[in-house]
Amino acid sequence: MEFNATFLVSAISFIIFTIIMNIIFYKPIEKIMNERQKFINEAKNDALNSNSKADEILKNRETRLNQSITDSKKLVAEKVNQANENSKILTGQAKQKSQEEIASAKSNLLNEANLTTDELKTKVKDLAEVISSKVMGFETKIENPDYEIVNRILN
Repeated sequence: MEFNATFLVSAISFIIFTIIMNIIFYKPIEKIMNERQKFINEAKNDALNSNSKADEILKNRETRLNQSITDSKKLVAEKVNQANENSKILTGQAKQKSQEEIASAKSNLLNEANLTTDELKTKVKDLAEVISSKVMGFETKIENPDYEIVNRILN
C-alpha cells in the first residue's frame, strides 16, 4: 500500500471534519442530552420527594382522623354520661318534689278530714239535739257529747 499526499490530505480533512463536527454538532447535542438527563433526574427526584411527602401527608391525615374519631367517641361518651347524670339528678329532684307534694297533700287532706270530722261532730250534736227535742217535745241540750258514739255513727 502506498502512502502519498492524498492520504495525508484525506487524514487531515477527516480530523478537521471531526473537530468541526464535534464543535458544531456533537457538543450541542451532548449538551442538550446532558440537560435533558439532568431535567429527567430532577423531575424523578421531585416525583420521589412529592411521593414521600404525599405518603407522609396521608399518614398524618390518617393519624389525625383516627385521633378525631377517638376524641369524638370520648366526647359523645362524656355527653351521654353527663346527660344520664343530669337525668338522674332531675329525676331525683322530681321524685323529691312529688313526694313533698304528696306529703303536703296528705297533710292537707288530714287537716280537712279533721276539720270535717269536727264539723260533723258538731252537726251530729245539733241534729241529735233537734231530733231529741222533737221526739221529747221539749228542748234538750247536750253538754258533753260522747264522741265515740258519734264516731261509730259516722263510720
